[in-house]
Amino acid sequence: MLIILVKEITPRIDYTMDLVFNEVMGIPYAITEDAEEFRRSKSQKINYTKEKIPGCLSIPATDLLYESELAHQEIKTGQWKNLPTLFAHEKEEIPFDIFSAIFFLVSRYEEYLPFKSDTFNRFEADQSIAVKHNFLHIPVVDLWCQQLSKELNINKFGKFLKSSNYKFTLTVDIDHAWVFKYKGILRNFARLTRDLILFNFGEFRFKLNVLLNRIKDPGDSYKLLETIQNRLKQKIKFFILSGGNHKFDFNIPVDHKKTVQLIKWLDSFSDVGLHPSISSNSSYKQLVRENEDLSAVLGHSIHISRQHYLMLNLPETYRRLIRLGINEEHSMGYGSRTGFRAGIARPFYFYDLYEEKQTSLRVFPFQVMDRTLVSYLNYKPEEAIKEFKYYTDTISSVGGHFIALWHNTSLNETYEWRGWKKVFLEMIAMNEPK
Repeated sequence: MLIILVKEITPRIDYTMDLVFNEVMGIPYAITEDAEEFRRSKSQKINYTKEKIPGCLSIPATDLLYESELAHQEIKTGQWKNLPTLFAHEKEEIPFDIFSAIFFLVSRYEEYLPFKSDTFNRFEADQSIAVKHNFLHIPVVDLWCQQLSKELNINKFGKFLKSSNYKFTLTVDIDHAWVFKYKGILRNFARLTRDLILFNFGEFRFKLNVLLNRIKDPGDSYKLLETIQNRLKQKIKFFILSGGNHKFDFNIPVDHKKTVQLIKWLDSFSDVGLHPSISSNSSYKQLVRENEDLSAVLGHSIHISRQHYLMLNLPETYRRLIRLGINEEHSMGYGSRTGFRAGIARPFYFYDLYEEKQTSLRVFPFQVMDRTLVSYLNYKPEEAIKEFKYYTDTISSVGGHFIALWHNTSLNETYEWRGWKKVFLEMIAMNEPK
């Protein structure tokens, strides 16, 4: 048992201590404001106040977890056990306010403050403190907690930080159920005509052979994914774009006969979730309609979601999903870089900084997306395999949850994805249950 002395038990204190000791470390703990109770206790002790108390581990508290408003934070960085730190000081065994640092990253505090958005009005990786101080690729929250357990000499209790707790989940976004098939006679005729006009005869033959069922559509990777599911412990999660009128929202309608068959079949062996359109970000009615349309096909309610184009705006996006009945969200990552957007390698509950409370929404951060490797980092397949090996090993070492984001259109050796099926299969081989 661990006892923690605080000046005051606030919602931020409650949330952070539960995250650190219950969810990440997996050890029993209690929080107290009573200094006398703390002194009498025979338990392991952490003094999280500004007062010095002999005979226990002291972590001098900054003001962040005792505040109830948003404000610019003056964050001093440092080093501890070869790890970068935030809210650094110099005089104690742990030379930074570890609890404020964890809360700042996991709550996504910096995304509530003014920032320069990208063309989609998103918080971009380059705006983050993790990129500015070069630790986006490190699960600092988990590593800080590992070191804290060593300082407390309670390694044996940190059960969730052991490699035996490691999980891997494959997630697949379906932005286009098929690339060419079932798109309508007029649209396909226009595509074929354009290829002829531009003398793209190879492309013309390829599309024509797809439409005549002589070769597979580039989006049709579903049988492969079914066989992969049989090799994995965790269910694959498919996120299906089911509406929207933005130029990037175009998918075959979910009530199309072939789409209905596909969705029902995927639901028979995996988890199927919502992929809210770009359009739905400015219209809650649109979001409701997309959810209702997909739910009608599935014949049951939906509880998981990932934003199309990772259109995440805090706290509004998460609030709307909670209102919709979603309890598991998968957009916490960057399109332009791999790594740990929230600094942590495992799921956590969303803390709403405007309402100052923990919510029911469970956030599942992903670490690597196929499109990131191809379009932003310009990796060759061999480099991508090394990237997946790094994240597999790193997340396993802290007993975390590795979530990879792929698309159904990335797996059929066409266009820029030639050579990437091997990458995908290597990633699966690294993460098969031993």
